[in-house]
Amino acid sequence: MTIFQAVLLGVAGLGAGVIAGLVGVGGGVVFTPVLFAVYGVLNVPSGVRTPLTVGTGLFCTGLAAGASALHHARRGAVAGRMALGVGVASAVAVGAVSRFVVTRPWYDAALFQLLFAAVLLVVVARMVRSDATGSLTAESEGASRWLTGLGTGTAAGTVAAAVGVGGGVVLVPAYHRWLRLSIHRAVGTSSATIVLISTLSTIAYALLGAGVDGRPDLALGYVDIGTGLLLAGPAVLGAQ
Repeated sequence: MTIFQAVLLGVAGLGAGVIAGLVGVGGGVVFTPVLFAVYGVLNVPSGVRTPLTVGTGLFCTGLAAGASALHHARRGAVAGRMALGVGVASAVAVGAVSRFVVTRPWYDAALFQLLFAAVLLVVVARMVRSDATGSLTAESEGASRWLTGLGTGTAAGTVAAAVGVGGGVVLVPAYHRWLRLSIHRAVGTSSATIVLISTLSTIAYALLGAGVDGRPDLALGYVDIGTGLLLAGPAVLGAQ
């Protein structure tokens, strides 16, 4: 990697951190396409490129989201129990999708790009709608609220493990529209949840990629620590 490429990664990381702190999506919407392009330029083998992109993107996302979550927690904008419950609920989805989808030979670069674009388009369509139909009311607390949290965690974990965006594109709309958090608490709680999801996902990809050929020298499994830190370091500053 050239110095110019490293500088571009740093700039992209700074922008991703700003996005993470501002709207609670973890920064993966920037990390993932940037990493995918970088590994294409570096001629990473096609069978390694997609899982390496996802695993490294989630590593970066976790660091950026951690800085964002800390910032919001200091201002009382994190619903801790909700973040923990939804984050834990994502564990099964993260493990299953990582093991049985992303690391399979048929999950190639073309399919990855298609799913990444589809996820973003669905989220855009959902968020621009002005209605809040299906939202929980004050009378629907308790079991219904926890079931909604379970579904949210499963969906977020699936999206995170499949396309490397941390799950915030699912979490923020769900927290705000369905679980009725204010937008500030939805963003803060999303960031805290993403820390849990990204940690689980990073561990999964590090284990699944152990011993695979064609990875960068500083990679732990499918998690490229060296390139990841070039992105995540500036992202932590941007998130603040």
